[in-house]
Amino acid sequence: MSTAPPVTAGRSVTSSASESSPGERWPFATVSVGVVALVFALVCVLTTGRYGYFGDELYFLAAGHHPAFGYADQPPGVPLLARAMQSLFPDSLVALRAPSLLAAVGYLVLTALSARELGANRVTQVCAAGVAALAPHLIASAHLLVTYSFDQTLWACVVWLLLRAARREHRGQPANGPLLAAGLVTAVAVQFKLLIPVLWLVAVPMAMLFGPRRLVLRPGLWLGGLLAVLSAAPGLWWQARNDWPQLAMARVVDGETTGGVRAFLNASSHQLGPVGTVLVLIGLCGLLVTPALRPHRFLGVTVVVITVLFVVVSGRSYYTAGLYAVLLGAGAVVAQLWWTALGKYRRQWPRWAAAAVAMACCLFTGLPPAVGTLPLTPAPRVNPHNVVARASLAWPSITEQVARVYRALPRDGTETAVITRDYWSAGALHHFGPRYGIPEVHSTSRGFWYLSRPDDAVRRVVYLGGERERLRELFGRVRAVDSVETDPALPTYYDGMRIWVLEDPKLPWSRLWPRMHHMSLW
Repeated sequence: MSTAPPVTAGRSVTSSASESSPGERWPFATVSVGVVALVFALVCVLTTGRYGYFGDELYFLAAGHHPAFGYADQPPGVPLLARAMQSLFPDSLVALRAPSLLAAVGYLVLTALSARELGANRVTQVCAAGVAALAPHLIASAHLLVTYSFDQTLWACVVWLLLRAARREHRGQPANGPLLAAGLVTAVAVQFKLLIPVLWLVAVPMAMLFGPRRLVLRPGLWLGGLLAVLSAAPGLWWQARNDWPQLAMARVVDGETTGGVRAFLNASSHQLGPVGTVLVLIGLCGLLVTPALRPHRFLGVTVVVITVLFVVVSGRSYYTAGLYAVLLGAGAVVAQLWWTALGKYRRQWPRWAAAAVAMACCLFTGLPPAVGTLPLTPAPRVNPHNVVARASLAWPSITEQVARVYRALPRDGTETAVITRDYWSAGALHHFGPRYGIPEVHSTSRGFWYLSRPDDAVRRVVYLGGERERLRELFGRVRAVDSVETDPALPTYYDGMRIWVLEDPKLPWSRLWPRMHHMSLW
């Protein structure tokens, strides 16, 4: 099967794919890629509500009830989405996670579109999307309403638009349209995570070094950049007013992340799966050295520089997930070029046989880790190291036990507050607490601390977590009244955690609350 693009005016029938201009593209495989996306979406919908709310999702629901231009640990995008979905579809996990699923489906489509920009035919586009659908990280992100579910797709969209811009510049056409669109997407991205400026700060210099140099002179680039800066301004104002908690959060991430090149690459490999890892490596090498992909070489160098940067600052491995789409597309195109180069040998193979062998190999190696990522394991058999699953179990039970202590307190007119040391449980008590009689909850942890604090009239606290010695420094009376007990078959992080009753705060809450704040989870 020839993979050369259709014949166009003024072009020889014998031209190979490797000789084609980057300006020539195959039609998009709309139906086939749509089928891949539909199957992916259906599988995710059928499995997304297996366990329960993840701790971060509960925090986002609480943050959404305190609208702001920014939060200590993220911009306002996800909290506002969480509030909107909860308002439209109360207590529906499937609905809450629907935006993340749509973002993951968009990522699949952008992978195929990126492959098309690089010269992929219809079959190659579908293969690129299929490999992306098997990536464990993408499957996991489709099952959770979290910041990176959107950030990675928005990065992939910006990179795809840069591919389009580079192709237009290679043809001698101004790329103002794609560049302006990339700025608009960036303006949306900074409402979900503040990482995408890193992409621009690296990609623009790389375009100046490796071309197309005219890209950085286009008005569309700078107008799009201005729109992105204006979009980020309210969040930056909030950060400045609150002493830049995002910087403190970066130090926490550094402390929570296992550093080093090996750990970063190993985690990235697990996120991509075996097939995705191989195709990404092929794609990276292709962007860097393949002549047919030379107009896009600056993006290959950008990937290398960003990866090194995140390794150096101990960033989390999924920070680079937005770059996988273009690498998967490039890897598929390189494989297509190899297939074309082996023309005289592949004629001995029927087209369907070669496709069947390739598909069988991909499914045999890529399907097990993909299926293993789905939340199919019965809750009692969840791996203790599965953080997402363990932090999605027994929230109503934990809430009920804290509420039982709260309700048992004497009704003597003493103002009482409910506080937790970690923001996961605070989110759970915020969400489930009203049905058990808890009116409001506060937390000393991370971004939840900024949402609210106890009134100065509060003289008694029901407190979840913490250590007696530390609490005695802050309160006159400290009593342990209960411990969290959940189903032994459903292990959580809260089993055995103390529930305290604290009385007589030693300082006014305006001074006590800052002393209790910490940016860690626990």
